[in-house]
Amino acid sequence: MKSPLPLRLFSVLLLLPLLAVPSSHAWGNKGHTMINRLAAESLPADMPAFIRTPEAINEIAYLGPEPDRWRSRAEPELNAAQAPDHFIDIEYADLIGTLPRQRYQYIAALYAYIAAHPDRAADLRPERVGFQPYITSEVWERLKSAMRDYRTLSAAHQDTKPVEAAILFYAGWLGHYVGDGSQPLHVTINYNGWVEKENPNGYTTDRTIHSQFESTFVDANINTTDVQPLLTPLHPISDEWDDYLAYLRHTGSLAERVYQLDKQHGFDGTGTPESRQFTAERLAAGASMLRDLYVAAWVKSAEPVPEWHDPHENSAPKTSGAAELPPGVTFQKQAVVGPPPIANTFVESQKPFDAQIFRKPFPDGFEHPILRYAPDPEYSKKARKNKITGKVVVRMTVETNGSVEDVHVVSSDSKDLVDGALNAVRKYKFSPAMYQGHPVAAEINVEVNFQLN
Repeated sequence: MKSPLPLRLFSVLLLLPLLAVPSSHAWGNKGHTMINRLAAESLPADMPAFIRTPEAINEIAYLGPEPDRWRSRAEPELNAAQAPDHFIDIEYADLIGTLPRQRYQYIAALYAYIAAHPDRAADLRPERVGFQPYITSEVWERLKSAMRDYRTLSAAHQDTKPVEAAILFYAGWLGHYVGDGSQPLHVTINYNGWVEKENPNGYTTDRTIHSQFESTFVDANINTTDVQPLLTPLHPISDEWDDYLAYLRHTGSLAERVYQLDKQHGFDGTGTPESRQFTAERLAAGASMLRDLYVAAWVKSAEPVPEWHDPHENSAPKTSGAAELPPGVTFQKQAVVGPPPIANTFVESQKPFDAQIFRKPFPDGFEHPILRYAPDPEYSKKARKNKITGKVVVRMTVETNGSVEDVHVVSSDSKDLVDGALNAVRKYKFSPAMYQGHPVAAEINVEVNFQLN
């Protein structure tokens, strides 16, 4: 859930002490309980028996609203510390490029952006951008860790009751944030009234839409029987972080739909068939993702714990060879500029490539990064309306883990294509460049083409 006025306004109110106001609870008590219950009830039979009992399901359901119970004015420090965990303003978060997997790296990246853009300091403070995917990942790993302990104790025929209690708590706690992640207004700057300067469709700017949609409307109109048939089949989680971010981004893409339905009075009274269906689908999406994350935690808890290694040592990932670039994306290797001097000798005890970015001309034996994932760029409304086509050349650094950093535009046929290109490129995933058997950071250019069918 998001905090209302005190934590979110960046104008005159910043000069005043924070006021105590009622907070709006994402999905409310009913919605969060429903999401947790449906996820627990839909667990497959190969999950541990104790977690599928009626008592366990009731416990998990009860804990769905638990983090909202920590929002009381009676515990102001707790409230302030965990309030940003319930949301992420994805439009602001994406300004730093690819989101790092760890919370403190994310915080450092936001402050680095603020240092370079001091005029954005009010918007980009970490507690105002939010930590939604980070708390979710952290609680999920707690759940996975407890499940690993359960496996160990079970194999040794020891008492598992204490760890079972821990598992149920983590499962319930996790459900709250996954439920928050299915609510579109928890993944946008327009979290409680349209705040963007451009509002050509005349969406409401009243600071009531958030609670009206997720609490008042749900409490009055949506029941478990409306949601349960909409759960999706079990979907295996490949990478918890990547899959959950994709889930959040899809949720965020539906934020404007909430405003469209509101404009049609879809959340007044009994609403409309469209608003009831949309709301039930969002609750079902939360329950489906939560169930999938429960199963993933159990499956991955059986994997061996990786051996400790020096985090500063580079190791080459195994790859299966080059992949074809998707349509509309081509490498512009000849445009990469600026070589640093590169030594031709290598001493194993040293780490000569740490913090070094390779640029053209590349040394003999250098292997270029291989593009593994590239989502299609999206047209802006203005570009589509005006039927603008063309290309945008983007320069980026491919890091040793295959992520993309330092993204900026080299050239563009139209300024209206820039945002779509940058948003797409920030999501690219690579196998990193290699040199002397080690992954290295490399600067490359990519051309993103926009064509209308």
